[in-house]
Amino acid sequence: MAPPDTYRTHCDTFTTAVRDLCRTPGIRAALERGHGRPVDECDRRAHGVLAPLARGFGARRAHWTVAGLIALERPDRHHLDLAALHTRRSDLPWHRRPNLGTSLAHAFTATPRDRDNAARRLRALIHLGPEQLHRTLPGLTRRLLNEAAAPDFAVLLSDLAAWDTHRRTVGTRWLDGFHLTPDLTDDTEPTPQTVDHPTAATPQHPPP
Repeated sequence: MAPPDTYRTHCDTFTTAVRDLCRTPGIRAALERGHGRPVDECDRRAHGVLAPLARGFGARRAHWTVAGLIALERPDRHHLDLAALHTRRSDLPWHRRPNLGTSLAHAFTATPRDRDNAARRLRALIHLGPEQLHRTLPGLTRRLLNEAAAPDFAVLLSDLAAWDTHRRTVGTRWLDGFHLTPDLTDDTEPTPQTVDHPTAATPQHPPP
């Protein structure tokens, strides 16, 4: 099992590599077709490019799912400068980077009703088992991107890798990220977090 800092570095390296791969339309399409499916149901071309990137770090389903989510990014369709945003985030300390709860807060805070609905959606999300969670994330990611609230996919990868054994810890951190995020006027800036990432507690990542 990789030390927490090594795993976090891997998550950044993996997501950057996938983003580079998505510049090739055929690879982007192959990854996008995964749509949170089990690894053995994904496109063979996806296996060819992802297996070397994920080797030695386990949690294959988490890697394949996050790769499919990254493929949903369309820099030409969103006003966000995604490359600059991801670079800024990778320069932050890990505990200050936005988690999925933070992204929901950034996207749905226009009115108290929007925030209440987003809070209910998040509470339902953290009670999902791995299969349901992975299949729900593509639709949620599309909504976040449409609201110019791009998730931090490296943080999400680490969270999904820890989901089986640290779901309560991850879920609590997502709730904290949501409720501790103030209403924002600039959705491009990540919000500081105040709780440690569960990898600091050395989660057990499943073998490849």
